Amino acid sequence: MELPLKRLLFIAATLSLATTVAHAGDPIVGNWKTELGDTAAIGPCGGGYCITLKSGKHAGKQIGTFSGKDGSYSGKITDPDANKTYDGSLT
Repeated sequence: MELPLKRLLFIAATLSLATTVAHAGDPIVGNWKTELGDTAAIGPCGGGYCITLKSGKHAGKQIGTFSGKDGSYSGKITDPDANKTYDGSLT
């Protein structure tokens, strides 16, 4: 299922850079804040990256996997409230 633009923009808008970045190799790696104030960690896993919620009612749940570099990424993200997974990309 292709991620609708409106939903992709909502998901992208829910993340804002936290105070520290864990790895200087790729600026996407680190802790990010959601619109609700929860923390989501993006880190290396397998051949790409994973997004795991670190706080909030879905803490510990992996909600995304993606790959890419240099500011261009694609993969899958799950809306944890609806439990629906979408394909998407971000730059």
